[in-house]
Amino acid sequence: MRIIAVGRIRERFWQDAASYYLKRLAPYTRLEVVEVREGDPVKEGRDILTHLCGGMTVALDEHGKSMSSMELASWLQNRIVEGCGGINWIIGGPEGLSQDLLNRSDLQLSLSRMTFPYQLARVILLEQIYRAFRIIKNEPYHR
Repeated sequence: MRIIAVGRIRERFWQDAASYYLKRLAPYTRLEVVEVREGDPVKEGRDILTHLCGGMTVALDEHGKSMSSMELASWLQNRIVEGCGGINWIIGGPEGLSQDLLNRSDLQLSLSRMTFPYQLARVILLEQIYRAFRIIKNEPYHR
């Protein structure tokens, strides 16, 4: 799996939170985080496309499909069973993702109808991927 995110996390508290979930995910999957330089959404989109690792592409977008944690776990488990060859999770910058990139994604996923800073979106995504693996493995998680 690969998270391709626009912008760097500069604040220590966001870095610590992201690192926490990356460590917790290590027993379940290999997950790489790639950061692309912030700019206009079209340039960001071109830069993101160069980092796709094959498999499926999930673009985070406020207008995307909403899922519960259980639904995300089921979706992820189905992709694993299908042998999809990897999942690219894409997080845009402050101006969102280009329409071209959204059109190329296999799934547009909404974390919420609310707007979050992209640093927090990365932490939420990491936590939800971790939670999905805990659900898939029938391990305890907070509801």
